[in-house]
Amino acid sequence: MGDNIVKTRLSDNEKLNWQQFCKDSGMSQSNMLRMMINKVTPEAGNDADINELKTDRVSVRLTNHCLQKLQQQAIAEGYVSQSNWVRASIMSNLYRDPVLSDDEIKTLRESNRELAAVGRNLNQIARVLNIDFRHSDKITREMIEILDNKINDHKAMVNNLINKNCRRWELEQANE
Repeated sequence: MGDNIVKTRLSDNEKLNWQQFCKDSGMSQSNMLRMMINKVTPEAGNDADINELKTDRVSVRLTNHCLQKLQQQAIAEGYVSQSNWVRASIMSNLYRDPVLSDDEIKTLRESNRELAAVGRNLNQIARVLNIDFRHSDKITREMIEILDNKINDHKAMVNNLINKNCRRWELEQANE
């Protein structure tokens, strides 16, 4: 390999998302970026470099029935491949940490956007109350209840996602 370096600037949120993506994929940031570059510009890299990124391999033999169930489960849970689902299952059981599917990550990102919107609304209310008491009558009980409902909806969505993720691996172990 050469000594060429690629750099880019990321927002704090982009950096956190990138780090989490690489962690969830079980790859270093450098190896993930190298693999992505080689995928979009195949003539730039050689396949041997891509294959070197995978350190060790584990083979598992399954009956056709088990393989079909695995494929169905992976698709149902939003994993792009059965290998990703198996990897997530192993990581979840080894580290006892949640491993999120792409759909779950999208849901959490949407959740964060909703929470940010609620935060902006709260800041606007606080500004009105703290700066201009004359206009505080513009803030109604109904407005506060709407905001409270949004917060409760957000909490329920995140709680459902967490419970779904936790149950995913518990159900798999119970079915064995």
